[in-house]
Amino acid sequence: MFFREDIGRHNAIDKAIGAAWAKKIHMKDTFIITSGRVSSELVLKCEISGIPLIISKSAPTSQAVDLARNAGIILVGLVRGNNMNIYSEYDRIIL
Repeated sequence: MFFREDIGRHNAIDKAIGAAWAKKIHMKDTFIITSGRVSSELVLKCEISGIPLIISKSAPTSQAVDLARNAGIILVGLVRGNNMNIYSEYDRIIL
């Protein structure tokens, strides 16, 4: 597990991805959990890195949803307790 903080959500994601790469972690076996809004830029970083799953307590942008669907990335948002919205790759989620 890699936990990274920063004032900017993109910087925190970059730090976590960099830490995983430095440890030679297979990115296809990882996921991102964030409290921030999921933007198309964040989805693109995950696509380039090979990260297959993004989870956030916030809602994603519509561009992020479109990009995640096109990239085959599982995008889950508005996670609150036992509730969540699955925006892409529904068939890959087992509840």
